[in-house]
Amino acid sequence: MKRYIGISLMLLGLWGCTAAPVKELPDNVTLSEPQSRMGSTVRLVDAVTFERQGAVKQSPATCVSLNVDNSEVTLSDSSASFVGSYTGTYYDIESTRKEGGGATLQHADEDSGVVVARGVTEYTSGGLMPIGHAARYKLLVAPMPGKTVVQFKDIEYAQKSTGYMENTGFQRLGTWWGSGVMDAYAAMEQQADKVLDCIYSESLIGE
Repeated sequence: MKRYIGISLMLLGLWGCTAAPVKELPDNVTLSEPQSRMGSTVRLVDAVTFERQGAVKQSPATCVSLNVDNSEVTLSDSSASFVGSYTGTYYDIESTRKEGGGATLQHADEDSGVVVARGVTEYTSGGLMPIGHAARYKLLVAPMPGKTVVQFKDIEYAQKSTGYMENTGFQRLGTWWGSGVMDAYAAMEQQADKVLDCIYSESLIGE
């Protein structure tokens, strides 16, 4: 019982810090208008855009297919756990569910090279207590004269396991600490690099 109460108080304390806004984000992050969240002024992430100079060497559609994954994400919590009123025994009840999944490629134009896809990537945030997250998004790859743009839109995140709090699933990514927005950004940057490295590679077959 004491263990359960201690963990619950600790989670409540951490939850109180999650709404604190991240002050500075990279210039390639497009944000919504300010809004209030748990007493703090925050913004939603509307888009994250990367680009690389040079002429396209490989099919963007092929490179997206090879490097972007849209698998289901398993979410879990133990919010149904309880302490028996007569025995004092703690019953740890974990529930899991899967969300998302489906086809990666949504649209591919052979003439322009423009690709629209759906994807998901995982990332970890937090220092002393690492927390696993998943971010899902719509991906636009657009070859332009002398460069290629990769843009993430409709970005949502979810904490994969929320412990004794109910796991409410995916929600829009925003500029509060609890979303792990900078770690999500790093994961999207890594994903964009994989696609762009493929597009600008001399060959799709490794030596």
